[in-house]
Amino acid sequence: MTPYPPLNGAAVYLASVPTRHDSVVCLLFAGERPVLVRHRRRAWEFPGGHAEAGEGVEATARREAREEAGAELGEVHVDGYYVLANGHTTVVTHAQVAARGPLNGDFETEEVREFDVLPAELSWDDGIYAHLLRSLGLPGAP
Repeated sequence: MTPYPPLNGAAVYLASVPTRHDSVVCLLFAGERPVLVRHRRRAWEFPGGHAEAGEGVEATARREAREEAGAELGEVHVDGYYVLANGHTTVVTHAQVAARGPLNGDFETEEVREFDVLPAELSWDDGIYAHLLRSLGLPGAP
């Protein structure tokens, strides 16, 4: 399988799942609007993180969305993955917010917000989020 064009050394593979991964990200939406979280020490990003022992991709996406965005998810779609230049592999999922509750303050999120398009102030400037949204036909790419 040939990856999509590299983004700052990353390779994106859609419609497949890696044999092993380091983390899961959930491209989260409220209708047509991307929902991002503001990390305490970084900037805006989609919820995501490392899997806990014995936890599958969907369970990780659901847990991270709940912890970081206070969101309960509808159907979780597994879209593919990307590999950063350093080898870190992240599985990409997307889902609609089914319900949102308050943040409990135990995690690194300062704020949760819906956007019309991705904000300029993202935690990473590699362009992967915009590339994923465009490639997957999801709303919110600048």
